[in-house]
Amino acid sequence: MPYEYFCRACDAVSPERHSRRDDAEDELAEHRRAAHGGLAPAGGDGVRAVHDAARGDGCLPSGSWLFVLFLLAAMLSNCWGR
Repeated sequence: MPYEYFCRACDAVSPERHSRRDDAEDELAEHRRAAHGGLAPAGGDGVRAVHDAARGDGCLPSGSWLFVLFLLAAMLSNCWGR
């Protein structure tokens, strides 16, 4: 299951998912150093496990490519019938 860090104080979230929890914790520690002087923010932060579909796999969320493919097929069949 992928992991990401989150920071409630500045609404930051991992830019990418990590397959290991330790990698997400390292990124959290780097965020704390860069944005909060190495301290845990008062609003809270942490590492959480996320479902694969929660983040998507690129510019389109998971499963959306099927919808785009369907729309393209519908458009082509409409043009073919005329």
